[in-house]
Amino acid sequence: MKFFSVQSKLLAFFFIIILSLLAIDILIQYNNSYIVSLVNETFETINTINVTKQDISSLNSNLQRYLISGDSDSMLSVYGSLNSIDEKLTVLESKILTKEEYLYYTNLITIFEYLSKLTERLVIYKKGNLPLSKTYSEYIDFSKFLNLYLEKFSEQKIKFTMEIHHKAQRQLNSIRRINTLVILIWTLFASVLSIVFSNTFTTPIINLSKVANKIAHGNLEAQLPQYSANDEVAVLYQSFSNMISNIKDMVKKLEEKADLERMYAQQKIEAIKYKQALQEAELKNLQAQINPHFLFNTLNTILQIAMFENAKQTYAILLRTSNYLRYVVHNINRVVKLEEEIENVNNYMFIYRMRFGDRIKLEIEVESETKLLLMPCMILQPLVENAIIHGFKERENGIIKILAKKVENQAIIEVSDNGTGIEKEVLEDLKNFSFEDNKTTGIGLSNIAKRLSYFYNIENPLYIKSNAEGGTTVTIKVPFITDISKLPKQEVNSI
Repeated sequence: MKFFSVQSKLLAFFFIIILSLLAIDILIQYNNSYIVSLVNETFETINTINVTKQDISSLNSNLQRYLISGDSDSMLSVYGSLNSIDEKLTVLESKILTKEEYLYYTNLITIFEYLSKLTERLVIYKKGNLPLSKTYSEYIDFSKFLNLYLEKFSEQKIKFTMEIHHKAQRQLNSIRRINTLVILIWTLFASVLSIVFSNTFTTPIINLSKVANKIAHGNLEAQLPQYSANDEVAVLYQSFSNMISNIKDMVKKLEEKADLERMYAQQKIEAIKYKQALQEAELKNLQAQINPHFLFNTLNTILQIAMFENAKQTYAILLRTSNYLRYVVHNINRVVKLEEEIENVNNYMFIYRMRFGDRIKLEIEVESETKLLLMPCMILQPLVENAIIHGFKERENGIIKILAKKVENQAIIEVSDNGTGIEKEVLEDLKNFSFEDNKTTGIGLSNIAKRLSYFYNIENPLYIKSNAEGGTTVTIKVPFITDISKLPKQEVNSI
């Protein structure tokens, strides 16, 4: 059976109402816009016709003045009026909407072309002192014809606009009536739906709250009414019914367990006494351990004595040892920068060289930008220590290199050595992290990989490459993050 949520039903209902009203409103707005644009265009056309009439009147006046005086200024005015009339008629051509308007416009053009020829003829006759009366009389007639057809074009444009206006007005009235009817129907439908919805939704909720109140007062035998709809309320009913069954089962199991717990009560008392004794023993054991704060104070005291006695080498190794221990104790669960990890490795190697000499060299190539990379504490030092213990167990001299660079949005850190390689079987186990190396600081490769995965919320952050002939490289690929707010939330909260 298909699931219909209460939310989907309500949304579908309101969307249908909104879309219906919106469609009607868009149709009304479109018609209103069309009528307004048509009326505006008609007003522009009429205005163009009126201006054309004024130009015709100007043409008549300029021509009369030229025929009387014969000066060049009057002649230029005549041709200027003709050009103005031609421009207005060109504008009128873009306003044609019906066949009737096109016929009137065609006649206008024909009359104007002939009127232009008559005007040119009158100008020529005036220059040659030829008889003008017959041609001028014909010019006056065609001038009147041009005005007449402009009037007819204007009347036709107004007539067409009024017809469209009346037709659109009738459509708008019909749409308004339909809109009112739709609103009334939807109002009635919404009222009926509200009543039905109230009965099918609120009533089951009320019944459910009554049963919940009885159960809250300890009546686990209260019966939940049947509800057959397929929506969230049905899911709620089923979940509540399952909860009641689970509560009954739990109460029954608790009652059965109570007898068993009484049987083991004495044993629990003895176990508590034993635990208390064990805790006392652990407390004494802890009290016997060296307090890190006391240890650092002691180291600082020795440092001051070494400095006072001018024991530079002793001072140096004590300083590096103090810094190394303080870094491990204070930062083991904190976020650090890559440059701090590098400094810790340098402290470790300084202490190592003081003990075993310079048989192993450390080379560090770290891009300046990469030094700001945020990472968990104690990642690089265990890798360097692994390289020393396993890579140079059978070799007297060697080099350990630490390379760090940024590639696009990733930071790549490589810890490599030229010591003894790793056998194929052991390498496979290391790649699968099937065992941990407990011969170093206690932080093995598996531990490092898990911490990096959790810290950056990624998979497979650590890769191992080696061969039996010699040389091992451990590569770390992680997101390049220098802002602590961009770290995964769970890691930041755990620090």
